[in-house]
Amino acid sequence: MARSTPTYTPVRNYAFGFILSVFLLFSDISYGTFAPLRGLVQASNLYAQMVSRSIFENVSNLLYSFKQNRNLTQENKDLKEQIHKIRTQEFIKSKEAEKSFEIINFQKTLISSLKSNDINIFKIASIDLRNYLCCSTHKIFLQNLNQVQVLENTPVFAGSSYVGQTKSTYLNFIEVILFSDTKHLLPIKSNFFYCDARGKGKPMLISCKLNKNIDDFQNKISDAIFTSGLGGIFLKDIEIGNISAINSISINEIEVVITLKTNPLEENFFGIIGSEADEI
Repeated sequence: MARSTPTYTPVRNYAFGFILSVFLLFSDISYGTFAPLRGLVQASNLYAQMVSRSIFENVSNLLYSFKQNRNLTQENKDLKEQIHKIRTQEFIKSKEAEKSFEIINFQKTLISSLKSNDINIFKIASIDLRNYLCCSTHKIFLQNLNQVQVLENTPVFAGSSYVGQTKSTYLNFIEVILFSDTKHLLPIKSNFFYCDARGKGKPMLISCKLNKNIDDFQNKISDAIFTSGLGGIFLKDIEIGNISAINSISINEIEVVITLKTNPLEENFFGIIGSEADEI
């Protein structure tokens, strides 16, 4: 229960407290009684300041290091992007150089083989791969972005030999029928026979049927086959392949199978003799 009147404190208590305070003050001033205590307090304050300063510096260093690491990470990322960009540019340049080198070499081959400087070069657009690998229809399409006028039934050259002849033109494309198409006939010759070779409907294969005994063709495997020049379409004496098989059909009839020299799947550029500027 709270008291209703204040507690009375005798005057002597105040006097005693005052005298004690004066005594302690005099003792400290005269003899340094509380100097160790003050030193301890000051040392504690200094230690606390040092600790807090160290903590602040460590935190500051940590934040600075974090900022530096972040900057270094960003710089590293930027450098990687620049290196990737440079490598991409160098790759594109190298591919362009390879393409130019390939075109130059191909032009030299065409000029040497066809004895003409009036040659158009076309890049392949597509090949009917499904039919080429399984069926009788074998054809490719060439890009003709400048719409160079190309006549039908004009020989088409690739690699180091003929591969077919033009069939039709559609907008910016040229349709080419390949030798291996079953509807195509190619006048050919070897050292001892002439024939019209028909496409077998299989990649890179054509064949002739001859009324000869198979004994006459012993040791003829791998013999070179050339264009005969008959028919007036293909130049004479262009090597187009080699004899790869000789099959007996009947007593007096054989089939001579020829594997073509140039694989259209491995070529990027095709040449056609013409009167327009080169097309790439």
